[in-house]
Amino acid sequence: MDARLWHQQATTPARALPTPVTVEAFDDMSQDSQDTYWEHLTSAMAGLVLPSVLAQDAAAQLTRLVHRNQLRPPGAKAIGSVSAPFAVGKSTFVKDWAQAAYRDLLGPALSDPRPTWNPEPGVTADWIPQVYITLRAASKIRDVLASLLLTMGYPSEGLVRVTTTRVVHAFRQHGVRLLLIDDSHFLDVSNKDSRDMLDFLKYLNTELGELGGTMILIGADLHESPIYLDPQINSRLERLTLTPYPLTGEEDMRTWSRFLKDAEGVLLPYFDCAPAGVFSRQHAGHIWRRTQGYVGDTALLLTQALLAAFDDGSDTITTAHLDDVALSARAAAGEAELRKAPIAPSRRRSLKVTVT
Repeated sequence: MDARLWHQQATTPARALPTPVTVEAFDDMSQDSQDTYWEHLTSAMAGLVLPSVLAQDAAAQLTRLVHRNQLRPPGAKAIGSVSAPFAVGKSTFVKDWAQAAYRDLLGPALSDPRPTWNPEPGVTADWIPQVYITLRAASKIRDVLASLLLTMGYPSEGLVRVTTTRVVHAFRQHGVRLLLIDDSHFLDVSNKDSRDMLDFLKYLNTELGELGGTMILIGADLHESPIYLDPQINSRLERLTLTPYPLTGEEDMRTWSRFLKDAEGVLLPYFDCAPAGVFSRQHAGHIWRRTQGYVGDTALLLTQALLAAFDDGSDTITTAHLDDVALSARAAAGEAELRKAPIAPSRRRSLKVTVT
């Protein structure tokens, strides 16, 4: 991603939810006021990110990693990795975390559309403390280098040894301290090129570490990648695995209920006639069956069910409201699988009496 676009995304706030209006107060508003409030509410909820205890714990782990690397001596540092199944929301999570850190780091410079700094006396350069790239299928070393250079505004043509030197110079010139490589499962680590690619990643980590920086690899199911099998990389790797909310034991149930209760704190002020616990107690199991604990699907389900209940004049949110929300194909397939009732084994053998 181009550094200017990254800066723009980090500095453009998502549309905030309106000040809550009780259902009774809404009914007393003029039609124009109702229409304005409804448009604001529906559009803001479409982009709503619900608070997640699992995401908060993961964000704290990444923050600790970056902070420790800043305190360590120059040289190769610990490498972060964020792995997750498809559709868990790993890219959204990493971008939210990194851009929050970006805003904190820039401080007053955040208002500048093109922040600058002085890498050395008498030299002014664009300040690009974070670089985020997304890889394409079967990316080779030259593809990674090209993405890095284009992100920082440099020409990407040239021999690999030339563009590698250019990247390292750009890291120093622009104050890069965090390198995020998304879709790292697309790195070409085939038998022929795997050693070169793995050595290249180690080289990038060392050069970034000389600046006190951190490299984080993001990808789908990275535990199956040769990246995790390289002894040198593995010795420096701090793995973070994101998962949907599981529901296999009492502790999982408590964590899921807490997530839904936190969601109620955000959503129910906009539908105050619904009883407390409508999500976290009354419909917790049903919501999990529909979404299998995937946060993105759950956010869509809760917001759209609430809006539907509000719109049709209901005074609570029912299973019918939840069932009417169309979710992803993944969620639909998962729900269908869960709804397949297991066939009970025959009791004939246990009841059969041997005749003597």
